[in-house]
Amino acid sequence: MAKRRPTSSAQAGTGSSAMVDRPSPRLRAACGLWHRGRQSDATALFAEAIRQEPNNVQSYVVAARAYGERFHFDRMEQTLQKLVRQAPRHPGVHHYIGETYGSLKLPERAVASYEHAAQLPGAGPPTWMELASLYERAHRLDEAEALIERAVRSGYDLPLVWLIRGRIQRRQKQLEKAETAFRTVIERGAAHPDWACEAWSELALMKDAQGDYDGAIEAIAECQRSQRSREAVHLAVSEKGFQFMQNLVDSISRDDFRRWRDEAAATVPERVALLTGFPRSGTTLLEQVLDAHPDLVSSEERDFIGNELLRTMTTHRANKPILEVLRELEAPQIAAERQRYFQSMEYLLGEPIAGRMHLDKNPAYNLTIPLVLRLFPEAQLLVALRDPRDVVLSCYLRYLPLNAVSVRFLDIRRAAERYALDMSAWLKFREMIEAPWCEIRYEDTVSNVENQARRALETLGLPWDAQVLNYRQRLTETKQVTSPSYEAVIQPIYTKAIGRWKHYERIMEPALETLEPFIREFGYD
Repeated sequence: MAKRRPTSSAQAGTGSSAMVDRPSPRLRAACGLWHRGRQSDATALFAEAIRQEPNNVQSYVVAARAYGERFHFDRMEQTLQKLVRQAPRHPGVHHYIGETYGSLKLPERAVASYEHAAQLPGAGPPTWMELASLYERAHRLDEAEALIERAVRSGYDLPLVWLIRGRIQRRQKQLEKAETAFRTVIERGAAHPDWACEAWSELALMKDAQGDYDGAIEAIAECQRSQRSREAVHLAVSEKGFQFMQNLVDSISRDDFRRWRDEAAATVPERVALLTGFPRSGTTLLEQVLDAHPDLVSSEERDFIGNELLRTMTTHRANKPILEVLRELEAPQIAAERQRYFQSMEYLLGEPIAGRMHLDKNPAYNLTIPLVLRLFPEAQLLVALRDPRDVVLSCYLRYLPLNAVSVRFLDIRRAAERYALDMSAWLKFREMIEAPWCEIRYEDTVSNVENQARRALETLGLPWDAQVLNYRQRLTETKQVTSPSYEAVIQPIYTKAIGRWKHYERIMEPALETLEPFIREFGYD
């Protein structure tokens, strides 16, 4: 979800005059300590902020989001509950809570908070529009449109109105109206570059679907032109992080994987698996198929191992190679992190795992496989494959908020280089690891989903269950997908995306030499 404008404290309700909404030096200092790994000091300062400014919404929200970012969900919930007790009928309070859940990819909880806010006196268009955005992603298009119309009637006219309306119109095949809406976002988007970028990306995907491939290229180029003006910081982080992980890929050995597996022999094994590959390789489709199995539950892109575990392990060890850190981990620390992992996943799932196989779906986790197998040497691996040319093109054509991964997709050559880095790591690891693994090709899945589901379930040690073939029913009735594929995955399986790169050969040319070894290796030549 794109970043939205901060909630206005003007969204006031009963008793709201006692509440303020402002940053403070104390909170900035606490955040600085938190991000430097000084959690005890930061926690004390967050608590002091609440004591000193109990009527400042930010005292609670900033602390809660810091806790959530580091998977301290009990502390996050306690802080949010304090805020609700302080101002139970302040719509802005519940709006902020909705934003907090949204940032954690908890759409059902975010919707509940926004709906609560919307029912309170003083609620206004910012809440209605966030709710409309979530309704659209949940395929509740009529309800989303009703909220948009309500916002427009109130005089609210930010570009977000037209962005969400355009998406709804595109999905309803009102393509001329959708294009007009997206171009309205672009015309008014100077102060909101992310919304304008999303609109350009929507136009690119529309043009692609209509067979106007030159139009798609022109539209995505406009999106990327804006993003490139803000890429420097993300590129620097990306370069540093990739070099850090490349050192791990280069230095790890078969003996490391074997030793970790032997060390874990006395540990009670957990039922856990990783689904990875590369973004836009069909991981979402495969995950949703498998998640319909009654003895499996999946977590969608919860970055505990590659983010939280990595930060925990390297805090105060910044100068040590990551492989050395992994080798030095002792059994009690590993046991504690395994427990914290499952506690975190159960919170995010909103239900106990209860002995089921837990499938951790993270498409950008190839480089992280050593961390996964250090924490869970007993894990099984599923690796999604797709024609590398289609993968890189799909990454290039789609808007994603800038981060250390997506910044690589603003240039077709850089996207191919990132693909090569990740898939080279997998080719090395698969020759070393003893964990069960299976490669699942997207093209084979859309051709015969049952066959590929059987292969995956066999690797996971699960029996066949025909419920996996009814995965679309669950997606439209009970489960919401938070990945960029949320719209496509509810559609009947289609093959039109296979070979899509051939329509874009003129922009793919700089990537082909880099991708050639993988095209051959994975059988796409």
